[in-house]
Amino acid sequence: MKSSTVSVVMATYNHADFVAQSIESVLNQKDVDFEFLIADDGSVDHTRDVVAAIPDERIRFFPYRENRGACTVTNELIQRASGEFVAIINSDDYWIGSDKLARQLQVMRENPAIGACFGRVRFVDRAGVSIDKSQMPRGGVFDQENRSRGAWLRHFFDQGNCICHPTMLIRRACYDVLGLYDNRLRQLPDFDMWVRLVKRYDIHVSNREMIAFRQLPGENASSATCVNLRRLMNEFYFVLQKFFDEIPRDVFLDGFGNLLTAPDPPDKAHIDIEQALLYLGKNRWASHIYNLIGLERMHFLLGSEPHRRILIDRYGIDDRAFHSLSAETGVFDLEDPAAKLSVIDGISLVAEVKRRVLLRIPTVFRPILNCILKRF
Repeated sequence: MKSSTVSVVMATYNHADFVAQSIESVLNQKDVDFEFLIADDGSVDHTRDVVAAIPDERIRFFPYRENRGACTVTNELIQRASGEFVAIINSDDYWIGSDKLARQLQVMRENPAIGACFGRVRFVDRAGVSIDKSQMPRGGVFDQENRSRGAWLRHFFDQGNCICHPTMLIRRACYDVLGLYDNRLRQLPDFDMWVRLVKRYDIHVSNREMIAFRQLPGENASSATCVNLRRLMNEFYFVLQKFFDEIPRDVFLDGFGNLLTAPDPPDKAHIDIEQALLYLGKNRWASHIYNLIGLERMHFLLGSEPHRRILIDRYGIDDRAFHSLSAETGVFDLEDPAAKLSVIDGISLVAEVKRRVLLRIPTVFRPILNCILKRF
């Protein structure tokens, strides 16, 4: 059987109201030879019926009855893919324009060093009506300029995820090298992939809108619910913990060289120490997560004789310095949340609780949480 140039991959789940529009936006793509692999991840609405009713020889549909997670299903579809390139689309979003794939394919053909290319986003509501980005917290998060690999990693380290997954066209060979998505992650499997990707490949972000990214408050995995926010922070810890694993020296120095105590670390031991110090930087958006990882790293390095000698001789960090560092770094808040609240009147009590909650949340999420708290 002849292989397609592009394999488009979609995992569906309980999107009966949106999936037909999503599929049509793919089938409308012009001037690109593609196959369309769709798998339903155990929907309990009539999503499977909607998909099965769309007749097109390019579609291969796998209607699973068990819900196993979007990453597991997506990984299976990628493994079935025959295309040189893979494109991802969510079953509640839809591509903008009939030349989305053609334009991206041209970029990839003309730039063989690029591993994946992306685009910008148009936010839409349940009915497909555009949402003004200025009215959304972090509405411009996907409006990114192109950077070197090191600069992308620096941006990811400082700011978190900022690339929209369903705008992507990626070389199938990248998955062979990097591995597939981690189904243990629900909020940030794409972010985990971008960190791995830019350690080895250049990426390109177009300034063109390529996806209508549907906002379904309380339903999307990206919705700002308390459950999602809690899980996001935990997953950010998991991704950040291995952030510097297998990073090439030149990419590391390109992205972080101006922050290092030793601008030209002579060996891996020095780089290990510099990376631990980066986690201990001040005024980061989720400082408690960075600081916890930094303390863990520094605790380990002081127990490693080669690192310990360098820490003492070159950086002036010994056990006593670590004691001070541990006391100054606020990973765990020991304040009793109920302290001093028992003498406050009802209205002031609610205001004080809101204030304390907002102080505990990273700055980047405060506008979202503030909107939620206004209801109370």
